[in-house]
Amino acid sequence: MQLKPLARIAKRHSIITGILLAAGISLTTILPTWARPARLTAQLSTSEINVRVNPSTQSDIAYRGNVGDRVDIVRETQAADGYIWDYVSFDQSGAKGWVRSDLVSSIVGAPSSKVKSPAVLKQPSPAISVIPETYPVQAPSGEFTPQQISYFLEIALGAEFSKSSSATKIRKWQGDVNIQYFGSPTSADLATLNSIISEVNDLTNGGIHLQLVDRNPNVTIHFSPLSQFAQLEPNYQPGNYGYFWTRWDENNKLNNANILITTTKVTQKERSHLIREELTQSLGLMQDSYKYADSMFYQPWTDVTQYSAIDRSLIRMLYDPQISPGMTQAQVMSVLNIRQAHAR
Repeated sequence: MQLKPLARIAKRHSIITGILLAAGISLTTILPTWARPARLTAQLSTSEINVRVNPSTQSDIAYRGNVGDRVDIVRETQAADGYIWDYVSFDQSGAKGWVRSDLVSSIVGAPSSKVKSPAVLKQPSPAISVIPETYPVQAPSGEFTPQQISYFLEIALGAEFSKSSSATKIRKWQGDVNIQYFGSPTSADLATLNSIISEVNDLTNGGIHLQLVDRNPNVTIHFSPLSQFAQLEPNYQPGNYGYFWTRWDENNKLNNANILITTTKVTQKERSHLIREELTQSLGLMQDSYKYADSMFYQPWTDVTQYSAIDRSLIRMLYDPQISPGMTQAQVMSVLNIRQAHAR
């Protein structure tokens, strides 16, 4: 896709560009051998992502890219605003600029060009070549590693997009999460559902309490044919075999979720995966990533049916009492940095 240049670019950059061009110096540079291929990513497939002159949300916006745009990560830095930023070069145009790292997903090989919506596009696709990252080693004293924190920020926080430069905030449940299912689940579906409830309750350590109910739910799960999805959820986007839609209040506390699981066109193992992923993402971990192939949040089609070690760390982190609904990335980093310092 084409980059969208903005009219307002710092004057000094225009002057420097003119001098270089007048001198016959090409602005095209050879990327370092360690440059990493990546693509822009966001919670909404229609998002426009800000590409800035400097690594700061207060910096001028030079361009706006689109979800799915291919880039190379040239270098990375942690700025004074608390965010990690990637300096990227766009494959098609050669344009360069700074993008927040949670909006850039590293890839190797040729991953699928499909981009998921917040509802998470889930249907089988041809095998693709993606080399996943390796797991971080567990930090001492139950704290979190830098890799776990980086993955959490990628999965739990949404995108800076459109014309807003404000960070998407933490959204999570508080108290009882009352789940009622409808339709025609199999015995294996119900076993999976009960297992997820038990595991999440253990991981959140009282932060929330998931339970099955037969009335007054705040989470509904529909097991139905794909053809009925649009009737069950007005916001359903065609092509998804599993789908979730969440709602929250003005304080970013989640208070309602509707989950759709297809009973057609997938195997039982794939259904078990969809149940686990959609329910887990509806708890506030709404993004996906090309990292960690056995993670529940892996973007390409997968049939993983258990939480990986890093998945469990993300659930624990989200429902840590010190991580509150409404927190920005900078506030999350502040809390975690203080904890890491005290743990040393």
